[in-house]
Amino acid sequence: MSMMDAVSGNYGLSEAGAILRRRNRSIANQQAATLGQQRGTRKMSDITKQYVEGFQPKMAQYGRRGLAGPNVVSGIQRKGLEQYATNLQSSLGAETLNLQDQLNQISGDEAASESELQQYINDLALAKNQRIIDTATALRQLQGY
Repeated sequence: MSMMDAVSGNYGLSEAGAILRRRNRSIANQQAATLGQQRGTRKMSDITKQYVEGFQPKMAQYGRRGLAGPNVVSGIQRKGLEQYATNLQSSLGAETLNLQDQLNQISGDEAASESELQQYINDLALAKNQRIIDTATALRQLQGY
């Protein structure tokens, strides 16, 4: 153990531990982001599939009611299909916003964690310097003996 280690105590170990914890938290956040993107993509795919598969039955309903066909121009059908497309876009938009909110939360957590780490390292450096100053002051006071 060198004199510097004796003076600085376990500051290096504390800093290394904090950096390791931060890296582990960062890895967990990256995994959460990846899984969140996969979930969001899967949900958007499911929504699209649901609406695409639901289109033919929707058109068949209009046909059964006499509101669709080669020579039929129906305002009811047009409005219904507009609403159908609007609902599809709304569902996809809501899911996109939900996914973006999750990713923004993870990004915010990353930034906060990095800030906390830097603050902790700065506090350690300050404590180390204060301990060095206190030790130097104590040694100076003992010089007269």
